[in-house]
Amino acid sequence: MPGRIVSSTLAMATVVLLLLGSAMPAAAQRSDAVVLVRDAEIENAIRTMVAPILRAANLDASAVEVHLVQDRRINAFVAGGQRIFINTGLIMRTETANQLIGVIAHETGHIRGAHLVALQEAIRGATAQMILETILAGAAMAAASSNRRPDGYASGSGNTGGQNVPTPPDAPGALKSLLAYTRAQEQAADQAGVTFLERAGMSPRGMLEVMRMLQQQERIYVGSGADPYLRSHPMSGERIVFLEEAVRRSRSVNTSDSPQFREMHARMVAKTTGYFEPQRAMQKYQNDNSTAGRYGRAMAMFRMGQTQAAIALADQLIRENPRDPYFHEFKGDVLRDSGQPAAAVGAYSQAVALLPRDAALRFGLGQAQYNAGQQAAATKTLESVVQTEPTNVAAWDLLQKAYDASGNPAMRDLAAAEFFYLQGHKGQARYKAEAASRSLPRGTPAWIRAQDLRAALDADKPRR
Repeated sequence: MPGRIVSSTLAMATVVLLLLGSAMPAAAQRSDAVVLVRDAEIENAIRTMVAPILRAANLDASAVEVHLVQDRRINAFVAGGQRIFINTGLIMRTETANQLIGVIAHETGHIRGAHLVALQEAIRGATAQMILETILAGAAMAAASSNRRPDGYASGSGNTGGQNVPTPPDAPGALKSLLAYTRAQEQAADQAGVTFLERAGMSPRGMLEVMRMLQQQERIYVGSGADPYLRSHPMSGERIVFLEEAVRRSRSVNTSDSPQFREMHARMVAKTTGYFEPQRAMQKYQNDNSTAGRYGRAMAMFRMGQTQAAIALADQLIRENPRDPYFHEFKGDVLRDSGQPAAAVGAYSQAVALLPRDAALRFGLGQAQYNAGQQAAATKTLESVVQTEPTNVAAWDLLQKAYDASGNPAMRDLAAAEFFYLQGHKGQARYKAEAASRSLPRGTPAWIRAQDLRAALDADKPRR
């Protein structure tokens, strides 16, 4: 249900994917399951803020991926190994960096405990057909309930469709055992999260504060009479009792967020609110002349079509912070979307010069170059993006168009093959890979990549 720190490794819709064993590439599966958004600033800020937690958990920070999910609900989850997904609603509703870090500490507990692997083992021990029938029943209930949500937002599919609905009271005994197993995982993740926070010298108070916020949502969205012991995660009240005791015993309970973390958090909240809820951002930040406040107003103006006002605020922020890549990027976004691609190239180029290794910034530059008719530059920029992020579907899509516009049909076909492969369209991917193979010089890196794609596609063919 909305209003709990949960892991999508435990979400019933994700269980469907595990049971059906789809052969579609992982990137395509994720695009079907959730709506992802990219933002270089927020992704990098979160990585910086959670690095102490990952070190405390003895995890390699470079191996943990952070993804943003477009969803107003307060939620975060783990899926696909060491990937943490964070709802934009969680970012917008947290009041301190410590609250957001506390949520991610809980999710780190799922990663450290290898709960995805453990859940898959538990599923193998249950009856697949029985679980599938229960999932389908829950999906029908979710579809009905989504039409009467008081906030006007329908329940999403994928990571939330099953977890928002209490399990039917006549659930078979095997499913009850499975859900009890997942409740134990949630409790273990809470305990691990508190441990990581303590090791990192951070307060567990933020985790408790978010849990109390989630409890309020639970009271709004959950009807009375549901069996609390048949939910896929423990009641918020049960978890609050544990966290209250953890806060009482904590040695670092009064530790404050660092100035750097406070500023990072304020900016990500302002930026996200300005983008997704511009009217609320204008009200919230109308008299706030801090950097974050003006940033939030500028983003809201941009989203409301007030282009010149947004550029004026962006220029003001750039004058004060000339070496901040994200203000240059923001100005590039405004210029690009207002039909000024050549000017956008200049702004994005400044951002990339300040943070050259960031693929999201380089993708923005590639878009602007393509729109400005600078196809040679666009192909070079986008090639660097897919080298860093080989599963970036949008980059492959734009790269095939840039190759086509620059008169390079062989590389266009190879990029198209990559795009269709990541989308799960195997027939089209094979057709394009074969076309590229016929046109590319034999033995070149591009020709070898086309052969690799063909081999991968042949390996996915069903055996006759």
